Amino acid sequence: MADTAENAMNITSSIFNERQINCTILGGRRSEEKSALNVAAILLNGGNSYLRMQNLENLSKCGFEKIISVENDSKNFNLDDLLQNFPEVKFVIPLENAVDGDLINAAMAEIDSPYALVLRDSIRITREILTPQLSEKLAAQNIFCIVPRLFAQDKTAVPIKFIPGVKKSVLNIESDFQISDGEPTLYPFNFLGFYDTKKFKRLGGYDFAIKNPYWQNLDFAFRAWLWGERIKISTGLSFSYAEEIPLVDSTPDISQLRFFLKNMAPVIKGGRADLPLSKFFAFKMRSSCGIFETLRQFSSARNWVQKNGRRFAFDAFKLINDWGKI
Repeated sequence: MADTAENAMNITSSIFNERQINCTILGGRRSEEKSALNVAAILLNGGNSYLRMQNLENLSKCGFEKIISVENDSKNFNLDDLLQNFPEVKFVIPLENAVDGDLINAAMAEIDSPYALVLRDSIRITREILTPQLSEKLAAQNIFCIVPRLFAQDKTAVPIKFIPGVKKSVLNIESDFQISDGEPTLYPFNFLGFYDTKKFKRLGGYDFAIKNPYWQNLDFAFRAWLWGERIKISTGLSFSYAEEIPLVDSTPDISQLRFFLKNMAPVIKGGRADLPLSKFFAFKMRSSCGIFETLRQFSSARNWVQKNGRRFAFDAFKLINDWGKI
């Protein structure tokens, strides 16, 4: 695994954030005070949270190395006030339509801290949301992503444990409310988590070609597992929603097709992953596109698999069958 990690580091710059969204970056004045945490905070803003000012104030007092506030569009009419009140916060403002994964990629590109905590403005953020002691405990696990416990406004638990399976030859993901510290989960709910930034960049970040946030999140998490990384639950890290939890749209669409080609269809041959031409017929049956568009999508995904073939530790069949053991 050491050689694999070293090779991955060498190609990080060529695969991370291959397409950067157009954005304006403002603020981010460096503080003279030493940070209590070697962690950056990434705050994804929906744009309408009544907790916005309070969240930024509390984050500023947590001791993060850097705070990145990511806007969901460029029409933020109180940005001047925010820049004046929080000069240490770096604001990332997209100038084009972008989904959550694209915005996190843009924020990660601004970070040199070893870890990043991804939050949302719908989460109730306190000054104790991440203590130095908890941060050190999480970092010591050397895991790509650590998923927090989540609670809704009414204090009920939100399912965060996701288990992959197969039903009628199709990926089937089950959720479970019963959790324990250190258990694996397939992906982080709502993108929330404590991320190792070097591992994030080695894995290439979120796929800009996938426009549905659910499939974009699942694609990146599945890739992490297939490439030998881990995503686990921490019962010590806990967030509560202060607003309604957004609905998750997992409808199969063109984004799901790209996810299928990159993650479910590749097989391991001779120590590397390959997307065999024989898989095209199964893909054509799933696709509702015309023959030329179907060929284009398959060719694009096949080139991607060939480019990254040696980074696969195993294929989807082994991941699902050995879930909980790897």
